[in-house]
Amino acid sequence: MSLPLNPAAALPRLLAPASWLSGRLSFSRKFMLVGTVMLIALALLSWPLLRKSYLEAQHTQQERRGLAALASQGQLLAGLINLRGQPAASAPGPAELNHLATEMQRLQHWANQAQLGPSALPELAARLQQQWLQQLALSPADEAQRRFAAHTGSINALLALMREGARVHRLNVDPTLDAAFDMLAHRLPLLQETLAKQRDALNLASDDMASYAVAAQVVLSEAMPPLRAGMSQLLAGEGDARLQAQLNALLSGVEAQQDAVDKVLDQPAAIAELRPLAQTNLTLVRALGAASIAQADARLEARLEALQRSQWQVGALLVGAMAAIAYLFAGIYVSTLGSLRQLAKGTQDFCAGRLDTRIRVDTQDELVLVAGNFNSVAAEVSRLLDVIREQNESRQRELERLVHVRTLELADKNDQLHLAALRVQEELASARDMQQAILPQHFPDTAEFSMRACMHPARELGGDFYDCFALADGRWGFLVADVAGKGVGAAFFMAVSRTVLQDLAQSGLAPAEVLARANDVLSGRNPMELFVTACYGIYEPRTGELVYACAGHPAPLLRNRRGDLQALACACEMALGVLPGMSYSDSQAQLQPGDTLLLYTDGITEAFNRQGHAYGEARLQAWLADSQGEAAAEKLDSLVADVAAFVGEAEASDDLTALLLCRKANQPNLPMLKESST
Repeated sequence: MSLPLNPAAALPRLLAPASWLSGRLSFSRKFMLVGTVMLIALALLSWPLLRKSYLEAQHTQQERRGLAALASQGQLLAGLINLRGQPAASAPGPAELNHLATEMQRLQHWANQAQLGPSALPELAARLQQQWLQQLALSPADEAQRRFAAHTGSINALLALMREGARVHRLNVDPTLDAAFDMLAHRLPLLQETLAKQRDALNLASDDMASYAVAAQVVLSEAMPPLRAGMSQLLAGEGDARLQAQLNALLSGVEAQQDAVDKVLDQPAAIAELRPLAQTNLTLVRALGAASIAQADARLEARLEALQRSQWQVGALLVGAMAAIAYLFAGIYVSTLGSLRQLAKGTQDFCAGRLDTRIRVDTQDELVLVAGNFNSVAAEVSRLLDVIREQNESRQRELERLVHVRTLELADKNDQLHLAALRVQEELASARDMQQAILPQHFPDTAEFSMRACMHPARELGGDFYDCFALADGRWGFLVADVAGKGVGAAFFMAVSRTVLQDLAQSGLAPAEVLARANDVLSGRNPMELFVTACYGIYEPRTGELVYACAGHPAPLLRNRRGDLQALACACEMALGVLPGMSYSDSQAQLQPGDTLLLYTDGITEAFNRQGHAYGEARLQAWLADSQGEAAAEKLDSLVADVAAFVGEAEASDDLTALLLCRKANQPNLPMLKESST
């Protein structure tokens, strides 16, 4: 038992696909989709009319082309008929034959090039060409009847081609001019050929041909009904009076010719009267054919213009309907979009805090209900917010009281933290002053040489250090070292390292031995596993002899008085504090008067500017090569200023430490000692 169909439940199911699609499209795309569907439907409804009109116009143009071909073939038919009617003694001139041959070739080309579907035009054109060649092969000595038969064969072939051309161009299926086109393509050419045969048969002066001419009158009588039917179509409506007069003249001539034939049957000697009547009627047929073709072409042209007007009218109606639909949809879209924008703007204003916002929609659609619901919700929200505001103000006062209490407590804690930070800063400052104090602040500046060193820490406390001190035998010891790391730990390790190195150096040991013993001591007192690089040298002021050793430290740079630079030979030794039991080697160099020796840490070559570029060894060597004078203090200040100018506002990345030793130029020149290692 089937359940009764509920229309209220069936409608949602029916509209479910459309509802699904509508729920996934924006508002503008919904209108565009509906409008597009309507325009497509309108176009599909108009397409059959346009296509029918287009096809009819194409058929009409095809018929006009066929009619033009028929007119050209009619002229060729007239030429062939005239050629047959000439006596054998008076041969046609070369110009006439050349003209006919050209027309034959043009007709052959037309038949082969016509792309109108399968047809017998090429075969008929080939047959006509064959008949024409046989006709040209005749000589004046041939019999008159043979010449007559050859000419008639060419004419019959042309008549068959004209009928096939009319069929191919659809002239026989025209809805209003089918009888007229049958008359033009078949009856009139056949009538013209029959009249010409009568004339030419009578000119042969043969009894058989005379009987043939009389018998041809039957063909003329049979051609009259189709001729009248075809002319009635051409003369339908507002017919051409001249064409009607030509038709009447031809009908009268054919009747007169019939009367003459009847007379010949009673009086054979009266056959001579047929010849001028046949010639006159032949002229009338040709004139009527040309006028009929012109009238038919005019009718086809008028039909083509009407079809084109119909196409334009249908197209204009289609465009107008599309424009009207687009205009209506645009108006509906703009109106609805305006209402939606008012709803959206009201919602945005309300959400932005303008709670007195109300929406007014000046339409009669369902959006008015939406606006009314929004206004109701907005009023209720405003009322609730007033209640919440009162509750919040009460809570706010309580929170402000609690915040005030907590603020006072935090201020007290901040004061305590500030005092603690000040104490830490004071202690760090004191530690920095102590670190700087343990480093030498006074440097030798004698008649033989001058020395100056500096250390600028990257933080409050640094890990680099230097030292210079006089030895018991009049020599001077000097040192530059770099502790790995920064901060407090590196500073303590730096103090330990300096103390160990200075104690060992004061004993007068060679630099390599000092570094070896210091490495053993530091390796055993290194709970933080730090290490230090160092370069320690002993300088003899009287001779300029230098003995030095390096522990993982950059090689010293030597500049002679001419500005030439060299990096002193330095073995790749292990840094201090890494492994105990390491050995180091001494190297020797000779400072000539005016020479400058530079010891430095990597804090100079690895000083970076804001662009991330390092100061580098090349820039350091360029500065040393350009430095002038014998005062170590001035040169060292110049180096620090050059590095500071390069770094600019960038934060220091490492401690900057350097030591300069300048042998003054007023000393006697001594031979350069070769650098050596022991």
